Amino acid sequence: MKRTGFGLAFTILLFAGGAEASSLEFLLNDYSVQGRYHLTISQDEYGASGIGARLLYNDDEETLLGSLGFDFSGEPGNVPGLELGVVARGTGGTTDDSKDFLVLDVGGQASYYPPALQGLGIAARIHWAPKLLSFIDAERMLEAGVTVGYALTPRIRLLLAYQVMRTDFEDEGTWTIDEGVRGGFEARF
Repeated sequence: MKRTGFGLAFTILLFAGGAEASSLEFLLNDYSVQGRYHLTISQDEYGASGIGARLLYNDDEETLLGSLGFDFSGEPGNVPGLELGVVARGTGGTTDDSKDFLVLDVGGQASYYPPALQGLGIAARIHWAPKLLSFIDAERMLEAGVTVGYALTPRIRLLLAYQVMRTDFEDEGTWTIDEGVRGGFEARF
């Protein structure tokens, strides 16, 4: 897959107009960089729905991938700062310059930023693509991550995140296509 195609898709989504809220996340370390853009489509007292896009480049694992998906989230009951959600998305890319993959995955996410901790919180997510929804060279994919964040202001959050992605490839077994700790920020606008 061409890097310019991912860049163009991400730029178009970044400048898509007219929604209620957006956020941009940027995480990096010595050998990888990941950017996420989230566009809220609707939001009310029951929760929110949105579109999210991600680009990831990992030089150490020779991985380049992009994701596009829909998410639905809300605050359950009377637990201030807790948000739960589900995600459906497509992820495609290449790794090790020889393995291409395209998967459709489902996932769950949770974040807890209690008001008593004054901006400190944690978020976790897990995504899984079964064999039925894995294409090209992939047979299935599992992705998990945990993030610790601190809100400097209501619109800026510092992040420290761990993420791991593993993919089963035909006749090759399971490969780790991304794993590492990254630091960065999230900006809401």
